[in-house]
Amino acid sequence: MTARRKLRDAIASREELNFVFGQATPQKVNQVVEETQEQAIPCHQILCSFTFVPDNKPVRHYYDPHELEHWALHDIKPNGIRSPLWIRPHPHQPGKYELVAGLRRFKAASILKLETVPVRIFNWDDHTAFQAAVSENANRRDFSALEELDNMLRLLEIQLDYNTEEVISLLYRMNNAAKGITNQNVLVSPESQQVQQIFDAFGKITWQSFVATRLPLLKKPPEILEKIRQGEIHYTKGILIAGIKDLQLRNQLLQEAVLEGLSLSEIKQRLQAINGTNSQNSASSSPQTQDLKHRFSQVMQQAKKNRSIWKNPDKAQSLEQLLTQLESLVNS
Repeated sequence: MTARRKLRDAIASREELNFVFGQATPQKVNQVVEETQEQAIPCHQILCSFTFVPDNKPVRHYYDPHELEHWALHDIKPNGIRSPLWIRPHPHQPGKYELVAGLRRFKAASILKLETVPVRIFNWDDHTAFQAAVSENANRRDFSALEELDNMLRLLEIQLDYNTEEVISLLYRMNNAAKGITNQNVLVSPESQQVQQIFDAFGKITWQSFVATRLPLLKKPPEILEKIRQGEIHYTKGILIAGIKDLQLRNQLLQEAVLEGLSLSEIKQRLQAINGTNSQNSASSSPQTQDLKHRFSQVMQQAKKNRSIWKNPDKAQSLEQLLTQLESLVNS
């Protein structure tokens, strides 16, 4: 089997990839961008289809509509769009372009009903376009933990030619090896070197921190994660709601947060009310519950020691009736 090329070797012949992966100097980055001519094109020619993203979704999950409108009216309207959007010729629709980076600016242009927007056009393939989108967005504003999780997994899938489960498995095996739990040979494999290089280029954290703090997010309630990914609720709000153990209460608050556009402080207030109610219910029932458990335990111990119960036919019959009732209560 042919060994995989190291990532740095694989991208060495592509200047755009070299830039996207952060291997070039800041001066070279500026040169590459500046050498691409800025121009204005009609907004209706730009499509947000995200065909270059593995799941056809933008690299950012959520844009607060109130914050976006305020930014559009008080910054973009008086000052204009100062940083061009990155686009590429659409791979399936001739005469159209596909947005690679700049969705927030494009949404602001839509709010203001601008006819044209400034752009830079790059002739990028799918992989390069996705890598460029992640790089450009990360440089503008930090990703949320879930955005970082999803985008890093996507990058690793593309570069390793793995599916999601295989990427996660590799990361956990690397982590176990780094901790000395398993054989450390995996840490010197070509795949592990690629992982390290990708995190060096893109990640704000190390791959070890990614395993410790990002992968556990996959264990959060899937309905919460899906709402965040669909852009229906902000990450911080969703993760806060995810802490509710009761499924019915959690889904109820999630639905209210999405439909009513609850703020973070409003969600916290409702959580306090839920926790207060649960605490009161727990406090009111706890002494009675503890007393019942104590009495039940005592009776069982006494019954085991009282031989007359087992020898007396009448008592044994009564005990059998009580056991039948208890079994019915427990299984109901």
